[in-house]
This record gives sequence, structure tokens and C-alpha cells, in this order.
Amino acid sequence: MDRMGERQAARVKLLQGSLAYTDKRLKGYDAAVLSEVIEHLDLPRLPALEYAVFGAARPRTVLVTTPNVEYNVRWESLPAGRVRHGDHRFEWTREEFRAWSRMIAERHGYEVEFVPVGPDDPEVGPPTQMAVFVTVQEAKAA
Repeated sequence: MDRMGERQAARVKLLQGSLAYTDKRLKGYDAAVLSEVIEHLDLPRLPALEYAVFGAARPRTVLVTTPNVEYNVRWESLPAGRVRHGDHRFEWTREEFRAWSRMIAERHGYEVEFVPVGPDDPEVGPPTQMAVFVTVQEAKAA
């Protein structure tokens, strides 16, 4: 923010918190982006994140990205069976991510679309996978 103009910086509000807890400050926004976030949580904490984001904050659009573990075979420097970052608690296949995303969409009234991030390898898919969630009301209005 130090490099932003005064007018632009005045529009930005930084919040510190955890997506594993509900936070009324996050309610009412048009969109939320969880870019490379979920894989840093222990799997038993994902239901709390799900409720905090999709149940309580409930933005109209949510973007979630996470590594595609199937693509890891394309990283020459990554030993087989290892995750991309030491803090990753898990990395999902495309099908695992899609199943999780579809479950959330159904449970919370969202539609979900899947978008590759990076080159979409015909054998293992893209390096990063993205789910774009849009509330059913918003999707019908579009």
C-alpha cells in the first residue's frame, strides 16, 4: 500500500483474521478469492472454512485455486510423492477438488465451474486448478 496513490490506498482496507472462523466483517462482499489457501489447512479444518466463507460471509462469487497434484510429475525438481511446498497439508487430484467443490456448491446454493490455470496438459491437466463459485441467484440473473 505504500506505493499506491493516496486516493487508491484510501479504498483498501486490510483485515487480519482466519477463514476457519466466521467474521462479520467479511459479510456482504461481491467476491472472495482463496488463491492457494485451502492446501495450507489441515483437512479437518476445511468444514470450518467452508461454513465461514460459503455459509456466513456468502459472497456472490468465490474463486478457489489449489495445486493439481497430478501435474507434480511434470516438475523435474520435485521428488515423486512430495508436495510442492513444505506447508501444504494435502494436494488434490482434479477429481478430488471437483468433488469437494461440487459438494460445497450444492450445500450452499452456488453453481461451480472449473477453469484450468496454466497450460492444460492433455495427460495430467493444468498445474493449478480453479473453481469459480457463483450464487445460484446471481447465475440465474446473468
